[in-house]
Amino acid sequence: MRSWRDNTPARHAQLAVLLLFSAILAVYYPAMLSGIHMVDDPGIVSLYGTSPRLSLALLPGQGYYYRPILELTFWLDNFFWSMEPRVMHLENVLLHCANSLLVFLLGRKVLDQGSPSGGEGRGPFWGALLAASFFALHPVNVEAVAWLAGRSDPLLSLFVLSACWFWLNWLTQPSWRDLVAALLLFSAALLTKETALAAGGVAALLALVWRGGATVRQRAGALGLVAVPALVLVIFALAIRSGTSGLSRFIATGGLDAGKAVGDALAACGFYFKKLVLPLPLNFAITAVDPCYAVAGAVVVAAISLLFLRRRLTAALFASALLVLLPAVLVAVRQVAWTPIAERYLYLPSAFFALGIASLATERLKPLRTVLVAVLVPLLLFFAVASLQRTLLWRDKIAFCQDAISKSPGFGTLYNDLGVVLLQQKRFDQAAKAFAIADRLNQRESMRMLIKANLMSVAFTQEDYLGVRRQFFRLFKEKKEAGAEFLELLQRADGRRLPALHGAVKVALARDILETLDLLNQKRYDPYWLYRSGQLSLEIGDKARALDYFNRAYRAAPPDAHYVKSTELYLRKLRKQ
Repeated sequence: MRSWRDNTPARHAQLAVLLLFSAILAVYYPAMLSGIHMVDDPGIVSLYGTSPRLSLALLPGQGYYYRPILELTFWLDNFFWSMEPRVMHLENVLLHCANSLLVFLLGRKVLDQGSPSGGEGRGPFWGALLAASFFALHPVNVEAVAWLAGRSDPLLSLFVLSACWFWLNWLTQPSWRDLVAALLLFSAALLTKETALAAGGVAALLALVWRGGATVRQRAGALGLVAVPALVLVIFALAIRSGTSGLSRFIATGGLDAGKAVGDALAACGFYFKKLVLPLPLNFAITAVDPCYAVAGAVVVAAISLLFLRRRLTAALFASALLVLLPAVLVAVRQVAWTPIAERYLYLPSAFFALGIASLATERLKPLRTVLVAVLVPLLLFFAVASLQRTLLWRDKIAFCQDAISKSPGFGTLYNDLGVVLLQQKRFDQAAKAFAIADRLNQRESMRMLIKANLMSVAFTQEDYLGVRRQFFRLFKEKKEAGAEFLELLQRADGRRLPALHGAVKVALARDILETLDLLNQKRYDPYWLYRSGQLSLEIGDKARALDYFNRAYRAAPPDAHYVKSTELYLRKLRKQ
């Protein structure tokens, strides 16, 4: 009887996986210490850190996108470990480990089919390890792994790559278990991120080129089943096509110039494939792509098409990378994200690209295997060092912002992000300068009021309370036009001025603050504002009004609110008088 130690292929596979995981942990361990990033992460933590109902994560209509499985992971993060950043970062790293393992397993399966010997030789094993290492260490994947808000791409990839594994099993030897597993995983991918729609094209490509026991009729029927959840998602998006659905905007066709759209699409495609081959320099905020990349995009599409004539399976892998890249290309064309181009969008495409590279290297370039090893080993070491350096940069928020600004100096949003970090570090003068630059450079209407609010926050922290008021009324003619965040800043600034005033001036400002608090309570209902209004009413001697405010605050306040006992004391005193 043979022992595990005698089972050389199994031992090699397990050692390869151990080596792969060790390399990933060595590269990404700094990410677990990088805390909360200033972009999107605070919104996730504040939303789910309040322990919302599970329906917030699972039901549609709660946000811009419908991604219930992704949102469920954040809900569980709060349920189990109260949004602890180190654990959440560890989850992202473990997702990357799982996806790298799936690339290794898919690589062995794909290269087995392409091997003349039936797949038990050394070529498929080393080719699969090459693909997994290329994917695991590729610098463009740092953004998706090191950023909490980037979890959507590793989680999506987990479901898509797993679905492909079961799909290939079914194509090789049809089994209802494999088909059901593939369908469920594909559906899970759609409920993680709507860009999983492109994975249906991958399933069709693999069904076209994969040699196996499934008949043409069986393949066509199975592809019909794969299309069902995708059609349901598209119909759902069209049904709520009010602009609140990210997918509805994504698939809209109005307002497009066809010629420009094709040029933009080819340029984005060329730029992304260049990033897969030559990833540096890395940039968190890519705002534009040179139109000349359209030539590279056309070459990529033509090369993949020509490759189909010679190596159908290898071509299908590169074409799969292109297919799952299409949503990112459409983002660049439609301009539906805060940056038209993003490195994190390459996470899933890089998996299929790595498989294509491994297939090409192990089959077409066999005579040059020694040269390949001499080239690929240093390349992977370079990838590892570049990824580690990038992961370390994610830990230093100011250096991260400065790096992005140096590469996209005209993007105002980056200066706003830098200002937020400087404000947190109490470097108020530098924060004020950063916000002022952000205000000057900003071209996004969605960022305008946020930057203005940050400018007011700096004035408040610098104790320029009159400056806060001046900025407020430069923005709004009347208080009722302002959002809750501006009203709150105004009442806080005015409240700090109040103790230094006397007589009629103090009474006038107190009444002004009461007006602000009433509006604030209408826009962001919180019994605390009623409690504060009661206190202010007492300060100006309006006891009847104070009693009304305290009564309303006491009835509406949560039992554990910190001001409940104080409200009771105020009510007792006022009722005795």
